[in-house]
Amino acid sequence: MIQKVSRWVRQQNLLEQGDQVTVGVSGGADSVCLLLCLSELAEKLGIRVSAVHVHHGLRGNDADLDERFVQDLCKDLGIPCICRRADVAALAARRKISVEEAGRLARYEILRQEAKGGKIAVAHHQGDQAETVLWNLFRGSGIKGAAGMAPKNGDVIRPLLTCTRAEIETFLRGRGQSFREDATNQDLCYTRNRIRNQILPLAKEAVNCRAEEHLAAFAAGAREVDQLLDELAKEALISCEQKDDHILLPSDLLLEKPAVLGKRVLLFAIEVVVKSRRDIGAAHLNAVWELLKKPVGSRVCLPGGFFAKREYRGLTIGKERQEESEPLLPEVKFCEIDAKDFGKIRENRYTKCFDYDKMKNNAVLRFRQEGDYLELPGGGRKTLRRYMIDEKIPAEERGRIPVLADGSHVLWIVGYRESAACQVTKDTERILCVTVGGEEHGT
Repeated sequence: MIQKVSRWVRQQNLLEQGDQVTVGVSGGADSVCLLLCLSELAEKLGIRVSAVHVHHGLRGNDADLDERFVQDLCKDLGIPCICRRADVAALAARRKISVEEAGRLARYEILRQEAKGGKIAVAHHQGDQAETVLWNLFRGSGIKGAAGMAPKNGDVIRPLLTCTRAEIETFLRGRGQSFREDATNQDLCYTRNRIRNQILPLAKEAVNCRAEEHLAAFAAGAREVDQLLDELAKEALISCEQKDDHILLPSDLLLEKPAVLGKRVLLFAIEVVVKSRRDIGAAHLNAVWELLKKPVGSRVCLPGGFFAKREYRGLTIGKERQEESEPLLPEVKFCEIDAKDFGKIRENRYTKCFDYDKMKNNAVLRFRQEGDYLELPGGGRKTLRRYMIDEKIPAEERGRIPVLADGSHVLWIVGYRESAACQVTKDTERILCVTVGGEEHGT
């Protein structure tokens, strides 16, 4: 057992020399085995080991005896031990979650507090992995759920993940080491206990005696696929247009890839904006994916006040704005010049020149209005609304783009195009030079 754990630790790079390792010890066979293994390997691996026991306040005298057992075991091994108490029942009621989930949250919170940035070792074994895979698949999870528990997940390591429960018990018997049995592990009110005590034994008897081993191997393969998808998705996301509160995913970026990869890109994009994927379920992801088949402007609401919206170019994932402020017109400067000085003007995106004598009224800078139009080369017209649609300008941006207008005739959509009617020609005598925001023209 010691050699098996040592090999696994090296293969998975779970520990490095100098690591401080905090072991979660309940007093059960699995955690006692883990503590013994790491205690014996400490000198070889160059690590420091300590133990933390969490009293859940649920099992009366039995829980008190568990705590005392762990304290005595650590004293015999010469390992520092900290015992903490948590009101798990109150936590479950407060957060409206199961007692089982509340216990898990309380344990990890306390372990992290005591680890102080070091590594946390937990005693999940091969049977736990098989149980977790089935639990996730039964609840409808995808590849991530099928991957089960990782050997290393941030600060948490699982040195016993390839060991069976039978190997653990054989090891403890060989050492003459006692352990505590938690009666709640047999309580079939808990779903995990039904999987552990009913479904898995039946699978080993009726299907294959190595069912647990095969499920764990399946999880390892699923984890490799999951990691590959993550790497490819992160790489694809680099090219996307990202801002503080939203991200734009081009349609071709999503659709040119297999759907399983396109959805993973989408999941990472949501995580970038939302800062978490915890509340994002398969139903949310599929609903956003379906937006690619829907008309521009279609939306899906996401948890936490976020949204996904179909745009001309693809999908936008963003944060709902509480109040959209009224747009403000930028500063504008008008300058009349002679045609002979036209060559001295440096036109750019925010500085344009027009034939002053072709204007019917005074040019003003404003936002779009009903009836606005552009003159096209050759004499035709196009409404401003049609132009913005054709240029795939997002609907929410159209009313915020300044236009230079002579009545309903739009001379210039600032930042975009100009009308053909008032352009400077060789016959122009007076020129109106207009600078909107940006850098002023030079002469």
